Amino acid sequence: MNTKIIIIALLSIVALAGQAQTNEPFFRTDSAVIIGKIVGLKAEAMPKQVSVNWNNSISNTFEGNNLVDIAADGTFTFRMQLHHPILNTLTFSENEQVQYYLIPGETLQMEIYKNADGRWNCKYNAGSSAKRVERLLKENLDFTNEYRIMQADRSDLKRHTFICDSLIISTLDKLNALADAKKFTSYERQLACTMATSVICTGFFSRHNELFRGNFIRALRDSTFKAELCSPEYYAPIKYLPLNDPILFVPYSSPRLLISLSATPVCSFVTIASCYAEEFQRLRQAMNCMMGDKDNLLTQMAIMQKLPAGLTSAKEAYERRLQALADTTLTAETRAEWAESYVPLDTVYERVISGFSQPELRKEAERLFSVTFNESFTYPIPDGDGKALFERIIKPYRGKVVLIDFWAMWCGPCKEAIEKSCDLRRSLKDNPDIQLVFIAQEDNPETNETYKQYVAENLLGADCYPISSNELSQLSKLLQFKGIPQYVTILPDGQRLRKSLNYFSNNYDLFLQQLDEIKQKLSINNETKQ
Repeated sequence: MNTKIIIIALLSIVALAGQAQTNEPFFRTDSAVIIGKIVGLKAEAMPKQVSVNWNNSISNTFEGNNLVDIAADGTFTFRMQLHHPILNTLTFSENEQVQYYLIPGETLQMEIYKNADGRWNCKYNAGSSAKRVERLLKENLDFTNEYRIMQADRSDLKRHTFICDSLIISTLDKLNALADAKKFTSYERQLACTMATSVICTGFFSRHNELFRGNFIRALRDSTFKAELCSPEYYAPIKYLPLNDPILFVPYSSPRLLISLSATPVCSFVTIASCYAEEFQRLRQAMNCMMGDKDNLLTQMAIMQKLPAGLTSAKEAYERRLQALADTTLTAETRAEWAESYVPLDTVYERVISGFSQPELRKEAERLFSVTFNESFTYPIPDGDGKALFERIIKPYRGKVVLIDFWAMWCGPCKEAIEKSCDLRRSLKDNPDIQLVFIAQEDNPETNETYKQYVAENLLGADCYPISSNELSQLSKLLQFKGIPQYVTILPDGQRLRKSLNYFSNNYDLFLQQLDEIKQKLSINNETKQ
């Protein structure tokens, strides 16, 4: 039996061991807390901040650069929202970091110190999940060099695939030797191997992505070249990944793996010009062909990353067709063409949901579909990082319609809207049903004189809440927006208005008309519930 077969068999045998690490289901959403304390350093050598990194494979985010202040006594605390177990890092400087392991609902206490050789190390509290994988964490494994080898390789696809295959085998041989020497548990061994293979495969995919981007027009015109880019034989290293084991999504490398996989030629070609959620069906088919395995967990997770943007596009296409069918100014022939391309909503639903067999992923896909296509004009604030902060801000205004303006001093359009809406805000000042709230991304509100002067000149008497850049990031993910200015309307019962009130237009009559329409809808909803 050759080395390759032994390695694949070993990964299959130990896969079950990872599931025994906790009685909790793998995918579940709960908060988690890191309580750290740096010991053994003099005050002048104590780091001022630590960057907490964590990963969420369901939404495919790598939550980096979350800077947390370290107190003079070396203590720091950080709370996050997890959707599954993670292995990630705390970074003190470019080359100084420690790894941690955390599961949803857990509080991890870490004592951090430097060894005699100047390397950072940790002690974890007894009973914690990190304690159960402490041997692995102490090794602080990093596969950046292996990633760079694959990323830098410029050989043809056949040679590139061979190099990747050889690199994975040699890396896993070294890891298994290390695991034997350090007496890793089977779960620690599998986690280390999964981390290595996912990092190397991410670098491997980057070559395919580069060829696709650099030869896109050629691939569209040359079917032979296109077939070569998409040939399953050139994706063979995927077989080293545990395709149906959720442990694949534990390491810090999982979001980048999913991004690189979704950008491969196989995936990119099938989603070009797709609409009405067809891309999800085509993506499933392409990935099943590429991996030689039907609807495995990696395929489902990769499709999940495309879901929010894909659903938005599908809804826009769906609504355009409905509007065209109802437009009597169009000719009968034109409306017939639109009718031919019309797809019922239940068919769109089937195209989106059918590929998700993993219960938690299917539940999330159904939630996203409901939120996107739901015709109701309100919906609740979802759970997630930043919800406690957001509810704390709006709590004093319960019973009112709250108009929230997210802005920042560096945002020109934000300030322009604030300045233009002066008259309207003055008219609304004494309205008992309305409350305007201004949330500014400002890391230094007490010392930034420019910010304080601007507020005094343009928002005097308004309810203003400065928040850090990290808090703005949390709120933008919670409320699902990508940039500012951003306007969010919260109704008296705490629900969010799907389409925010347009207060910044400075049209008082229009604003009152919109407000009256909202009150009528709320009244109808309340009557329906009774």
